[in-house]
Amino acid sequence: MNSKLRIALAFTLVAALATAAVAAAQEGEPVPFCEGESISGTVVAIDEASGEVTIDTGDGLCKVLLDGEFQHPIVALLGAFFNDISAEDLAAALASLAREVVCDPDTGDCAFAGEGEAGESATVVAVTDNGDGTFTIELLIVDEEGGEETLFITTDDADLAAEFQAALESLMVEWNLRSDDEGNVFVESAGDRIAELHDEGLGFGVIVKLYAIAAESQEVCAAEPPADPEPEGEGEENGEETTCGVTVDELVEAFQNGMGMGQLFKEYGKPALLGVGHVRKASLGEGEKPGNGNGNGNGNGNGNKGICNARARGGNANAHGHGDVDCPGDED
Repeated sequence: MNSKLRIALAFTLVAALATAAVAAAQEGEPVPFCEGESISGTVVAIDEASGEVTIDTGDGLCKVLLDGEFQHPIVALLGAFFNDISAEDLAAALASLAREVVCDPDTGDCAFAGEGEAGESATVVAVTDNGDGTFTIELLIVDEEGGEETLFITTDDADLAAEFQAALESLMVEWNLRSDDEGNVFVESAGDRIAELHDEGLGFGVIVKLYAIAAESQEVCAAEPPADPEPEGEGEENGEETTCGVTVDELVEAFQNGMGMGQLFKEYGKPALLGVGHVRKASLGEGEKPGNGNGNGNGNGNGNKGICNARARGGNANAHGHGDVDCPGDED
């Protein structure tokens, strides 16, 4: 993470957490819905049950809803499956930044509390790569009155530093919004785009293929980030060349301009999911919980659903590589 990004993350998240702490202390003041066509800021709270997300914009707190309702059952199915904004993932990112710390009263040196060790609750707000194999973790403690204390911990645990960095980045959001007739404000999701594409005349089978192609191309990028920002023909899928990083909108434009599905398969690779039935089968895998978008099954079934779901989604859907996992549609 470069210094500019680190500073931006630190400043925004510190401000957000401080504002959230003050707002929480002011009982009886509900957080209003966000206004406008888009919102950018830092996620500071989330209610997984309702899908309500509280965002600090820098000018105050506002809220949005993640899960909109769609009357068309297939739009609802595909929207839920291909959606790359997850309440579960955001909640997990927030939880991963909350840590217990212990500090030596004599030296002032601080460390993360060990298992079973009582410490003080703090929140990670920034990570700095020191360039010598160590990382400085900046944490914030906010008391009940809104007072702040900043402390620092140095670690050589690169995996832990990367975990904190990923969580911080995932909480910095920029979303398009839509409103319903009742004044509720929702984050525009894959379902909204799918409904729009269907209204434009695209069949659901075509939409599934385009989304799956885009997701698998993103998986190629995530597994092996290319040096060229605009690579051509990197990776292989089903024996065909796969282009890294193509988006749904780019595929839609190519298809609507006359590029056939066979040509798209040749250019970008044939995806594992080829129709609504495959999506429904992947969504209802026996003995498994829904995947979290990172390709992790729960281990109770065949372990495939999380990975197959990841293959069919963008964002963090890099799964664990293709491996020997058989997704619905692989046999096709």
